[in-house]
Amino acid sequence: MELTETDPETDPETARVRGLVTDSVTGYEPVGFADHCWILHALRELDDAGREIRRTRWAEPLAGAGRTLGSWGLTPSTRVFDGIPLQGLALPDSGAPDRDSLRALVEVLARFSPDGPDTECYWAQPPLENLGEPVELRRGRLREALALWDGIGSPGFPSAFPVNWWPVDRSWFVYSDNDLSATEVFGSAELVAEVLATASLDAVRHPLVAEVMNSRAGWLD
Repeated sequence: MELTETDPETDPETARVRGLVTDSVTGYEPVGFADHCWILHALRELDDAGREIRRTRWAEPLAGAGRTLGSWGLTPSTRVFDGIPLQGLALPDSGAPDRDSLRALVEVLARFSPDGPDTECYWAQPPLENLGEPVELRRGRLREALALWDGIGSPGFPSAFPVNWWPVDRSWFVYSDNDLSATEVFGSAELVAEVLATASLDAVRHPLVAEVMNSRAGWLD
């Protein structure tokens, strides 16, 4: 890994974003991008030994219960599946995309980044339970995302996958709230269209966190 910690005294972007992420506590949702979509973290069908058999799109168990994600009035989390039989499916993880989705996302982002997989990026992780601590903010290459995911919690690695990451030129932005089971991708209309069209991603359109954050609703129908 080549991620290096940044210094707000010498890096203006560090100072700017560190304040935004700190104020957001569980992750920062940006404004000003042309389009956005959500990548739903994987539901997995498991065998009796706990091994993965296949990945399942969220729409499948929801359809079995007569529901669609479009009728969910909040942001995507495991609460979507409350009371819905999952029939051997493991709930999706919160706070970071699963590895397969991350790999597919990085491949798309690389095609919309100035230096492809070698594009320099910022990676930010808020302190969560220790709110008095500064935000961990690092710089590294886009291609390092999978190595970072693999090394989380190991010596020399952060304790959790960054909830926000974006390229130095700010052409796109990724947000995985620690309380949610989906990752929000912001960028150009072309980038978002490609994310939505990528067969290996369970990507959907759904409202922003800011659009539903004061809602007490669950299902709207």
